[in-house]
Amino acid sequence: MKYLFFDVDGTLYSHNTGLVPSAKKAIEETRAKGNKCFIATGRHLGSLHAVKDLEVDGIIFCNGGGIYMDGKIIDHQPIPHDILSSTVFAFEEREGGYSLMGDDKAFVNELEVRRRKRQIQHDEHMPSFEQMVEELGLRPFTEYRNDEILKIDIGFPSEEIMSDFLTVMNPQLKLASTAGYNISLGKRSGEITRVDVNKGTAIERLMKLVGGKMEDTYAFGDSNNDLEMLEMAGTGIAMGNGFAEVKLAADFITRDIDDDGIAFAMHHFGLID
Repeated sequence: MKYLFFDVDGTLYSHNTGLVPSAKKAIEETRAKGNKCFIATGRHLGSLHAVKDLEVDGIIFCNGGGIYMDGKIIDHQPIPHDILSSTVFAFEEREGGYSLMGDDKAFVNELEVRRRKRQIQHDEHMPSFEQMVEELGLRPFTEYRNDEILKIDIGFPSEEIMSDFLTVMNPQLKLASTAGYNISLGKRSGEITRVDVNKGTAIERLMKLVGGKMEDTYAFGDSNNDLEMLEMAGTGIAMGNGFAEVKLAADFITRDIDDDGIAFAMHHFGLID
């Protein structure tokens, strides 16, 4: 039995065409052969509308902050509340926008709302703000009530302010280059989790829970928040449209997402006929 892990944005889901039909078909075929397929995403559980038609065996969400399987959350790695509070204060001091991601929702401050609205105006591939709110499960920060937070998406007005924030960021946290909806923001945005939490460590935890072997794992990704899982999996596969760093970390580089990259790689490794 093989265990396959798929990033969503830029890997399974194209912001040009949606969930790639050939990828969906390939996953159906490999599961029919007895292999297990999992989503491994930076999104939370409430923001997976993009792949709602895809049947999988489990979900790694919030960049490894949680694992969902068999109808329940089986693993949870939240950011400690004291560290979260001081980090939010540091964002506010620097006029940063942020999304605090829990299991199935994300709490955003007003600056983040404004930032996303500006982003939409300058990117023809982005959905409307109303669609984004629905797809990403966004809630106003005023609704936050000590929920456990697994990941924080951040964005600052400039790269200089981002660099300043990094000088005061708690050492128990780490920043990954931004992905998904925020890729266009470049080095002034990113995704924060605990320093010991990423998609790769989540795959390790999941394999221990199910009794699988790391050498039997395949990971597919395109962005820098996929680096650890591509490095730690038995076989790491970078999308042709992936970042340069991701391609360097991979064992195999497949075609672009819109050129049936998932199906091409799965056929190459004998995961489908």
